[in-house]
Amino acid sequence: MCNENQLSQICRCGGEMTIHIHTLIYKAKVKIAGVPVFMCRSCFHYEPHPAVKRDLSLVIQELGSEPQRNSFSFAERNEWASVLNDTFTMFKDEEGDLEQVVQEAMGDRIDLLLDLFQIAAAAADPEWTGEIESRLLKLICHTASKVS
Repeated sequence: MCNENQLSQICRCGGEMTIHIHTLIYKAKVKIAGVPVFMCRSCFHYEPHPAVKRDLSLVIQELGSEPQRNSFSFAERNEWASVLNDTFTMFKDEEGDLEQVVQEAMGDRIDLLLDLFQIAAAAADPEWTGEIESRLLKLICHTASKVS
């Protein structure tokens, strides 16, 4: 799972798929905003990024067959989606290497979470430290292969 940091891939049609932040509609009722997806520039096929498929599946299971909510942000449920969403919002009109900007944003978020982890540990709050640890692990997987 830790090698799922790519921002592009090849589609089944042979075209290039690039990452986008997309709003998915579930059961024609629920808008799930802020989902990282790959979209093909040739055939317009799209699919959720491998790094978020598990969390997206869990969200869909929680919604059930008769969802009560009508919209929510996936970026609030997935740390990597949150970093991408924030990065894409700032990156829209800028020139530069998107991959580098995303990696820098992930490094900044990891630094922030490490600071919060120290505060939570000093407060002896095991629930808070557990939550932060979980969030850190999801981001560290996306940066591990870039460090080596």
